[in-house]
Amino acid sequence: MKNRIFDHLGLKIISLLIAIVVWVIVANVDDYKTTKKITGIEIEFINGESITDNNMVYEVPEGTTIDIVVKGRRKVVDKLTSLDFRAVADLSKMSVTNAVSVIVSANNSLVGRDISISYAGNDAVNIAVEKKIESQLAINVRTSSDVAEGYAIRSKLPTPNLITVKGAESVIDMINEVVVDVDVTGANCNLTATAVPVFLSKSGEAIDPNKFEYDIKSVDVMIEIAKTKELAVRVKTTGDVKEGYGISGVDYQPTSILVVGAASDLAKVDEIIIDDIDVSNMMSNMETSVRIEDYLPDGITIADNTEEIMIKVGIEKFEEKSLVLSNDAINIVGKNKDLTYSFNGDTSNSLRLMGLKDDLDAVSITNLIPSIDVTGYGPGNYTFTVSLKEVTGVQILDDIDVDIDIKEN
Repeated sequence: MKNRIFDHLGLKIISLLIAIVVWVIVANVDDYKTTKKITGIEIEFINGESITDNNMVYEVPEGTTIDIVVKGRRKVVDKLTSLDFRAVADLSKMSVTNAVSVIVSANNSLVGRDISISYAGNDAVNIAVEKKIESQLAINVRTSSDVAEGYAIRSKLPTPNLITVKGAESVIDMINEVVVDVDVTGANCNLTATAVPVFLSKSGEAIDPNKFEYDIKSVDVMIEIAKTKELAVRVKTTGDVKEGYGISGVDYQPTSILVVGAASDLAKVDEIIIDDIDVSNMMSNMETSVRIEDYLPDGITIADNTEEIMIKVGIEKFEEKSLVLSNDAINIVGKNKDLTYSFNGDTSNSLRLMGLKDDLDAVSITNLIPSIDVTGYGPGNYTFTVSLKEVTGVQILDDIDVDIDIKEN
């Protein structure tokens, strides 16, 4: 038996060597060299203080990942992902063109020895560097929806009411307004809320707060809600326009305003009177505006966004108009049934009037109700001044006298 084991020993050794060689060849064929593209390796930025210590800020506008190509043994390369690599950009080594090289290495040094690394694209990133500024902005309260019918928001008080922001100059300059939003749907009494500040651009778009620093993370808001009332507006002029001119009309908008206040204060007022529009010596139309709040009683404020009353005073030059007053149009008042009355002289007279055109156009002899009073007069010949009814805005320039002959029947 022993002899059989050692029979043909040389051939057996040669067979073993051949088997080992074949195994090595097969193993190497199965584990050939390969390449693989690995994307999305997050870049780690170090030594950022070399920029920020100079009161500057930086950002990477074109992304913070890098892609590589690795080459090596298949069984090593096939298992690799972006998490097996570290990409480092040293900001202290930024070039004059604000470019920083990215160095990529394998996290495992043994893996690093088995592979080679090349870049799938650029091996550097561009850094945007800007001056860092600080700004203090007011916090405004923005309400959504409507309070209960018959009520309105009287005041909105945020605490704190100022917020400090720090960051790149271009970003801070984008901030047009800082608001906190509070829902007041159906509210009929004072309410409080806590809200997060929202940063808005000039177009009203929200700005990502992660782009800058700010010191206030939440704001307490007190909203005062009170009863409302609609008040009529009346406008009066003061002073006299230039002689020979008149006021043709006073137009204004709005003609009523919605106010808010305590019920006891609202009960004391029904209208707002604006009585100090001075037209002294004016001879042409006048336009002006007044602030409503200057005419509101204590304890009452405006409930909507209306802040001003727009006023237009029409001023025109007086015109003249002539009417024919016939004797037949004159009423004889106080007649005695035993006497007869007849006019002597002209059967008609010219009557001149002065005023604004629209007022004159509306006047006729009938409107003036011309009359004479003969009460107590006996037979004889008398002269009477015709009495005419006054018409607002119209001045009668002439006195009309008529002769009356009174006789017994």
